[in-house]
Amino acid sequence: MAPAQKRKQKYDLKFKLSVVKYAEENSGEAAARHFCVDPKRVRDWRKNKKELQRLSEEDSKRARLPGGGRKKASEELESNMRNWVISKRARHERVARKMIRVMAKEMYATVSDGRGEEFAASVGWLNRFLSRNNFTSRRRTTIAHKDAKEFVEKLVTFVTFSSRMIETKKILDRDIIAMDETAVWFD
Repeated sequence: MAPAQKRKQKYDLKFKLSVVKYAEENSGEAAARHFCVDPKRVRDWRKNKKELQRLSEEDSKRARLPGGGRKKASEELESNMRNWVISKRARHERVARKMIRVMAKEMYATVSDGRGEEFAASVGWLNRFLSRNNFTSRRRTTIAHKDAKEFVEKLVTFVTFSSRMIETKKILDRDIIAMDETAVWFD
């Protein structure tokens, strides 16, 4: 049975600097044991101590140094996809999440700055792409206006139905009033 993998942690700059201070007073290994972090992290934080201090003065909630984190699959893909989505929306065409993923896979094969690895256009990539470009994925709403043919058919069936109900229930003309956008039931 394989050992359980340790879950990745995100440490803020204040924590990193306290680990570095402890490591300077004791040792890197002792700091790693005391704070339950990987010794390699302690070595990296000690090496970047000046940068960590400078950034903590600017923004205390920051966690990474500049340039940290996973890089985009391709800058060219990112700009091509952004332009594609904008052009589709400008023509008032539907842009579904699945369409974006399929198009991204197709475009990735043609970009010149790809990393040469397999590009899956995963749901996670899609969510990050949408948030990076301030796109929202809205749900499709129902169509407010029906087709004219369908509207005429509905109107004719309603008129014939209401005429039959007036005859069978013996409703007088004085009992009929006009109502706009109000539900009426013939029970």
